[in-house]
Amino acid sequence: MKKSRDMKSDLRQLSRFTFALWVGMTATIHCGFAQTDVYNVSVAGKTVGSLRVYRIQPKNDIRVQRVESEFKFLFHSGKFSSQSSFEGGKLVSSVSTHYVNGDLKEKTRTDIKAGHVYEVLFSEKKDHVTQTKRLNYPIHNTVSTLFYQEPGEMREVYSERFGQMCSVKKLSEQRYQVTLPDGKQNLYSYRSGRCTEVEADLAGFKLRIVLNENRAN
Repeated sequence: MKKSRDMKSDLRQLSRFTFALWVGMTATIHCGFAQTDVYNVSVAGKTVGSLRVYRIQPKNDIRVQRVESEFKFLFHSGKFSSQSSFEGGKLVSSVSTHYVNGDLKEKTRTDIKAGHVYEVLFSEKKDHVTQTKRLNYPIHNTVSTLFYQEPGEMREVYSERFGQMCSVKKLSEQRYQVTLPDGKQNLYSYRSGRCTEVEADLAGFKLRIVLNENRAN
């Protein structure tokens, strides 16, 4: 009897995950119909790339967040993307990828499993998993969420890249500090609940990600 209940629970979990994954894929395909916020990425006052935040309309209690960026800096060019799917306010899956000069540098995938446990897979090459771990706590917000809403009372967010929680500290009105697992600190600024600027660190250089209000739609 217990095995039957466990099997039904696993099937329900699989069904929810599959549906969320399908919605995420559909949203990606049709993301041109979503509102897009465009940010300029600069180092030392020079624009080195751009970042796009896709505001995809929620559907059937499924919410999808997608952030993409491209940059060219010194002798490197890179692409970064992060996509997360939520159901009922809880993270169901996320994929974070980072390419440098056309080669995959790192990929992190997080999927919810039966019993509300998350499995996190880390890769450095295509289809080659180098590390796996499990998380036994619920995840409601990610680092990407900070582009979609002001943290307010949030105390921590999940890093889709590092596969760990990051602390969030309010510094002043509409300004927050996020401490990443590698010890670096990013500063987020908001106006009317909308993220307008992020100050980060890139290989020892100060990186600024500033909302381009002329290109947001």
